[in-house]
Amino acid sequence: MAATNPSYYQSGVCQDIRQKEHRFHLYMFQKLEGTTHANQKVVVNPGLPMLFGVIAAQDWVIRDGSAADANLVARARGMQLGSGKADQNWLMCYSISFTDTRFKGSSLKVLGDFAVGGDDLGQDGEWAIVGGTGEFAYANGVVIAKEIGDWRRNDGRTWELRISVLCPCISKAKPVQKIGPWGGNGGTVYELQDAELPQRLESLTIYAEDFIESIAFSYIDQAGQKRTVGPWGGDDGKSKLPAIQFGSSETVTEIYGATGKYNGANTVVTSLTIVTNVTSYGPYGKQSMGNTPFHVAPPNNHSIVGFYGRVGKVVDQIGAYVSPN
Repeated sequence: MAATNPSYYQSGVCQDIRQKEHRFHLYMFQKLEGTTHANQKVVVNPGLPMLFGVIAAQDWVIRDGSAADANLVARARGMQLGSGKADQNWLMCYSISFTDTRFKGSSLKVLGDFAVGGDDLGQDGEWAIVGGTGEFAYANGVVIAKEIGDWRRNDGRTWELRISVLCPCISKAKPVQKIGPWGGNGGTVYELQDAELPQRLESLTIYAEDFIESIAFSYIDQAGQKRTVGPWGGDDGKSKLPAIQFGSSETVTEIYGATGKYNGANTVVTSLTIVTNVTSYGPYGKQSMGNTPFHVAPPNNHSIVGFYGRVGKVVDQIGAYVSPN
């Protein structure tokens, strides 16, 4: 038997995942400890051959050009670990933290090796991007680092970086809440499934004479799929009334309605008027003396995106699903 999920945990289905590619051409500057403008510091040095076990903290600068006065766009902050016993190798673990206006607050997490060849000259590096934050959340990709110039004359190394990053574009579901319902307790309950909750109402069909006889609607769900619901209600007149087709920027902002007695017994929905940000539709049904009016009013900056309720031979009860615009 599966364990019940604890209160601190939630899960969801990621729908409509696409990927966006980011490409950068940058230059990274390392200044060795003990030199002018040094931007790294050895914090552990066991004195072993090949600098094995050495740990150095770094705060290297990244610019948009190879010149020393090129624009500063990011910093490479992290550490290097001497990880080779048979040859000199450095494990690089750092964050590219962007400081420029466009990507400020976002970062890339980089992990890889830098092998030192003959005469202490480094080899070109290929480092993995294993994550990111901000605009680069869930990032993966690669950094191709080419050492340029002679580090012995420059008191440090300069890398030309070509960075390719893939980040998923995950459509974020809008929260959906229910308001209402209005009407009686007769008929059968009709509700939308959690996996099919709406984000935009596309069309609405109402058939009514003295009462709201039936209702049907179509909507775009949280995964971007079109869904058609109904008709809910009796069979009379279902094909007589064309659907209201809402425009792509048209939203249902209010509904005015009324409830009354059906055959002197059950309380049902007797009339509906649909109000959008463009126009109003209706009234549908019969507005009679003695009926009880109601008003469906979503919270500020929300719109009506679907319906639920109870339905028998007519629409006994109606409520609305609402979501932020």
